[in-house]
Amino acid sequence: MESYDVVFLGYPNWWYGVPMALLSFLEDHDLSGKQVYLFCSHGTGGLARSVDIITEALPGVEISDNIFDCYEEDAPASQEAIESWLTELGY
Repeated sequence: MESYDVVFLGYPNWWYGVPMALLSFLEDHDLSGKQVYLFCSHGTGGLARSVDIITEALPGVEISDNIFDCYEEDAPASQEAIESWLTELGY
């Protein structure tokens, strides 16, 4: 992870939060000094508390406010929306 300046974290919203596997990843990897972008798939709960949970797990890390989220049933047809999001971010 040391060689990266930008990290994209993708995760599903599970029970209005994030999967434990993501939290374990965050514990094991130092993201200090990196620009972090979040993208999330979800059911009816939207982002819920997921962004707050990730922010709490990464104190002092710059997390972009421009978060891509997609309702689970819309995911198969979301390529254009994802490409638009990446373009907004400059990628």
